[in-house]
Amino acid sequence: MSVAPRSWVIRPLTPEEVYTDRERPLAFFYKISLQAIGRRTRSTVLLGQRRMGKTEIFKRVVNRLFFEQEQYTDPSASVVPVFYSFSDRPTDEWSFALNYTVNFMRWYAAFRLRNPNVLDDEQVPAEHLGAFIRANLKETGHFIHSSTLYESLLRKGVNDPVRAALMLVRNTSDHDESTIAVFLDEFQNTRLPQYNFDIVGAFHETVESPTCPYFVTGSAMSILAQEILGRGALFGRFFSEPIKPLTQYWGAELALKAAAYYHAGLPEAMAPVVADRCGGNPFYVTAVIQQAALRGKPLADETLLNAILAVDLSSGFIWGELNDQVSRWIARIN
Repeated sequence: MSVAPRSWVIRPLTPEEVYTDRERPLAFFYKISLQAIGRRTRSTVLLGQRRMGKTEIFKRVVNRLFFEQEQYTDPSASVVPVFYSFSDRPTDEWSFALNYTVNFMRWYAAFRLRNPNVLDDEQVPAEHLGAFIRANLKETGHFIHSSTLYESLLRKGVNDPVRAALMLVRNTSDHDESTIAVFLDEFQNTRLPQYNFDIVGAFHETVESPTCPYFVTGSAMSILAQEILGRGALFGRFFSEPIKPLTQYWGAELALKAAAYYHAGLPEAMAPVVADRCGGNPFYVTAVIQQAALRGKPLADETLLNAILAVDLSSGFIWGELNDQVSRWIARIN
């Protein structure tokens, strides 16, 4: 199986030509991930409003960790990045435990082999993953037990499948004195009715490991900060790193970059106006620029900007985002 010639293991959604002013959080999470090798990192939550680019930050940090560590085969000198996104689809404890275990197995093996193809179920099906790992990884240490757990989960021969799946990651890093950085996205979904079993409580032991810090984020800041991390089993176990709207300067910079990339007419003097009207939200700034490009209407003055905003708020990219947000909120309270 050939290694894909690419510089990403999770494809970023924002083009490099447009991506703007997120160097600080990118550098922060990359730095503390590497510091975990020296056992100097605590689990951390990235908090911010919706559509501030939190998931994009995690993806880009994971990509850097995957490709920029030279000693990726040495457990004592590298940190294994693991990315997992909690689905909002209905699931049960057995399905979750299986998915979480397989996800960890794929990321660990993919990193040690520096082969992103291991993450592809079409190239390495889950049922063949254990055999693939035994055939290709010479020194697996405690990690070899992951395939045993996977087989036990398939037979439903585990007393507490959720705890077993979560503890697999910590046990691997603890027993092997290796380092694993787990990036969890959409963590607020663990509070949805679709997860009618306790996940948050089971994370109590895992997030305190000095060998395996957890970095979490999600699109529902109030649920994440108040209901999940602000009380109960995980209270006081996470540092907090905030992400804020773009300043007017960086918002204008993003507007100009997006206009150039999407071929939208935007005078330089109007760029800070667009940023201000969008509240410094990078998704909204880009959405307005894309709407203007789609309709072939230059944002030459505030009257034209208002017209584009009206279209996007009623039927465009921003409307779609707000509609999705409200629909999810209604579904949650019901």
